Amino acid sequence: MQGYYKNPEETAKTLTEDGWLMTGDLGYKDEDGYLYITGRKKNLIILSNGENVSPEEIENQFVTFEPIKEIVVYDNQGKITAEVYPNPDMEFDDVRAVIQDKIDEVNSGFPAAKQIVSLVIREEEFEKTASKKIIRSSVTGRQSS
Repeated sequence: MQGYYKNPEETAKTLTEDGWLMTGDLGYKDEDGYLYITGRKKNLIILSNGENVSPEEIENQFVTFEPIKEIVVYDNQGKITAEVYPNPDMEFDDVRAVIQDKIDEVNSGFPAAKQIVSLVIREEEFEKTASKKIIRSSVTGRQSS
C-alpha cells in the first residue's frame, strides 16, 4: 500500500517512516527467525500500573481445554476477568471448580499482572460476527458475578 488517496494524515498513521504497514498485530520473532502473532494492539488490556496485557495470550492457554467452549479475557475494574461459556456437550458436577482449577494452573505460569483474578460463567454463547468471531465490545467492561 502506498497510502490513502488524498489523505496524508491517515497514511502517516498507517505506514511507518520506511513504508511498512502497521497492522495492529502484536507478536515476536524467535531466535530461529519464526514470527509469532500473540494478539491485537486494539485488544490490549492496560492495567492501572501501566502494564500491557494481551488477552489473546491468556485465552490461547485454554484452546485445547475441552470443558471451555468459548473464553474472553478482559479488564474489569483493574482485575483481569475471564468470561467463559462452558462446553454444553460435557456434564460437570461443579463447572466453576473445573474451570477454576485450569485457571489456577494457567496463572501459575504467568506473572501476577497477567493472572486471571475473576471468573464469570455464561449460560449462553458470546455474540459473534458473520465470520464467527466473538464481538469483544459486547463483552468487555461488564460487571463480573
